[in-house]
Amino acid sequence: MLLNTLYPNSETNKEIILTSSLTGMLLYFLLIIYQPFGTSQFEHSYKYLLLFPYGIITTFSFCSINLLLSKQNIKWTIGSELFKTFWILLLISSLSYFYNTLFVSKVSFSFENYLYMFAYTTALGGPVVMAYILARYIYLNNKENHLMNKNVSFGKTVLEHDTYSKTNEKNTKLFITADYSNYCLELQESDFLFAESADNYCMLYFYKNGMLQKEMIRISLTKLLSQIQTDTIKQIHRSFIVNLEKTTRFKGNSSGYKIAIQDIEKELTVSRKYLDSAVPILKNFVLRP
Repeated sequence: MLLNTLYPNSETNKEIILTSSLTGMLLYFLLIIYQPFGTSQFEHSYKYLLLFPYGIITTFSFCSINLLLSKQNIKWTIGSELFKTFWILLLISSLSYFYNTLFVSKVSFSFENYLYMFAYTTALGGPVVMAYILARYIYLNNKENHLMNKNVSFGKTVLEHDTYSKTNEKNTKLFITADYSNYCLELQESDFLFAESADNYCMLYFYKNGMLQKEMIRISLTKLLSQIQTDTIKQIHRSFIVNLEKTTRFKGNSSGYKIAIQDIEKELTVSRKYLDSAVPILKNFVLRP
């Protein structure tokens, strides 16, 4: 089913803020260029200045909803994206209604007037939102394909590893069996990078024939950990299992750490619960920046 099709959802906070700002600017330019829904008949010496907060409201709504949902560990689909879009439009229309009522039209509050505002928001924001969704889908898909097609050089090291890392190199085989299927993934411990939980699924990142691979299978993070945990493959967060030998740098303190993994762009969080088991291994493999 189309709504259950996986949709890429790996934006960083910086990307979310940037794309939200661009979307707010686009809506503002549409308002001042086309002046829809009676805007052209609105006369005021500071007309364009009064219209500018609608762009700010749009930016805030996109940014806040995306940042909030980016922290949820769920399998993201086209249906999830459309549901998120509804909440964005609802927030934009609500904030725009209060701004319009209090500062622009200065009419009395009424549910009927709010419905008009929601209809205007949907009519004007709909095309903007569709452009936003399509642009994000193309950008994130291209970004993931670029990572998956990039040649991985096993001989490259970002930081110096001490003697411990050389004498503890593992060639243990891992066998990962998914729930409710005959699927089984076999790989070397040294090829496993990390796994991220997504509701009842896990997204696995690993090397295959020297190429970075990404695969989602139906299995809980707890069950996955029972199948692959070794001296260096550890759970570091309620959402992550990581091969700590693949860590290139880490930073933080007793409140929590952030780590970077070989050939993975985003940083992962080591929560306080797992500091005692993860940090001693990190100190053996990686020099802190």
